[in-house]
Amino acid sequence: MLRRTLIQFLVGTAMGLGSGTALAGEDFDIIEGIHYKPVPKPHATQQKTVTEIFYYGCPHCYHLEPSLDNWLKTKPADVTFNRVPAVLNNPNWIFMARVFYTAKELGILDQFHKAYFKAIQEEHKYIFTPEALAEFVAPMGVTKADYIAMFKSFKVDQEVQKARRLTEDYGVDGVPAIVVNGKYRTDVPMATSKPKLWQVVNYLLNQ
Repeated sequence: MLRRTLIQFLVGTAMGLGSGTALAGEDFDIIEGIHYKPVPKPHATQQKTVTEIFYYGCPHCYHLEPSLDNWLKTKPADVTFNRVPAVLNNPNWIFMARVFYTAKELGILDQFHKAYFKAIQEEHKYIFTPEALAEFVAPMGVTKADYIAMFKSFKVDQEVQKARRLTEDYGVDGVPAIVVNGKYRTDVPMATSKPKLWQVVNYLLNQ
């Protein structure tokens, strides 16, 4: 991922300098294959949709949160936003996907998401077992028994498998990635900056 990020950043920066579009937030020509790519297997959406593919273990994903929050405050009312945990062929990614869907199924995701991200990325807390997670969510009104039961549930299994398929169908090989209308994928290295990422997203919403 780091190699892909570096190469894309250098290419994007060189193009920006050559065309006078290097300043963040400045209008620029959005080009397929450079600033975004069609996903390998599109998924039809009933409405305009923006999906963040992320991983709790990714510092880049954590650092995107403020920029994402700013975009969410100004997004058009007819645009739906959702998150999907990336599921690559690694036990840690599968575990973190279970963490996400357990919180979602228990109805505590809004409280949990930022709190957990901050705890492991900024405060460097070790919360990587079902038991530690159950203790972490106790102040959110969930008992240890209920948390662990949901974490191990078939329902969460199904959600993780769906996320795995989306990760593959969208051709995600690094995070964070943004998928628009189930058809186009972009990210910060392709867009060349966080402000430009949301310019690309807004452009793709109307394609």
